[in-house]
Amino acid sequence: MTGKDSWLSSFVQNGYVHLPGLVDDKTIQTACKRIDQDLAENYDSARQTEYDNQSFCPDIRGSREIMALFKNAQVQRHIDALVALQHLGVDSGQIAIRKAHNVDRNYDPLPHIDGIPTPHNGVVGDELSPFTMLAGVFLSAVKADFSGNFTVWPGSHLLFEQYFRGKGRKSLKEGMPQVPFGAPVQLRCSPGDVVLCHYLLGHTAAVNTSDHDRYAVFFRLWQHYIHPDYDPNYRENRWMHLTHIWTGWKISA
Repeated sequence: MTGKDSWLSSFVQNGYVHLPGLVDDKTIQTACKRIDQDLAENYDSARQTEYDNQSFCPDIRGSREIMALFKNAQVQRHIDALVALQHLGVDSGQIAIRKAHNVDRNYDPLPHIDGIPTPHNGVVGDELSPFTMLAGVFLSAVKADFSGNFTVWPGSHLLFEQYFRGKGRKSLKEGMPQVPFGAPVQLRCSPGDVVLCHYLLGHTAAVNTSDHDRYAVFFRLWQHYIHPDYDPNYRENRWMHLTHIWTGWKISA
């Protein structure tokens, strides 16, 4: 792939793509205003663990202002280039805020993949529950490392594929896979930037020792064949999804 499609080959190799300025300023500002209003009116410090592990502002997830970030034409065009939109479901969006000075010093980021059940993240059952793609829309500027950066481990999606093939189905109940991740990349994003990630890409949020809160909204997308509402064979399909990671995609390795 060359020219305007080079981002597709980069996605295959690295497991993610950073797309600057896809979402217009008005949509970003409207979402920020709605989030700030909800924080002012409804923030409950007793629910901080829930906010950190699931979403801030749970009552406005799925609201018009939040979903407009995902429904943006440029965002949808890029997603559709990877997986046909008509074959995807989407959640109501995770409002992810990393407060300024949330720790006392820089700490090395530790990778994870989503869908591993923990006491606080809302994933039910005792098995890994995968989806297909993570789409992050950034609402605030991140200009330096350790500023709440969305952090990725390029190529780790391919390592996880080999891990699951080698370990077999028992690995679905064994928590976070241990693989040689390599060096992380802390992404520096501007308002309106979008990052698309393969589900199996190792990622995290860096600590935020900066003077500014980091705002982002993450959408989780799944192909219908791995979701119980669409396919009765979803458990078998999920295993295929982890061990043949380009199944159903428009691109392939």
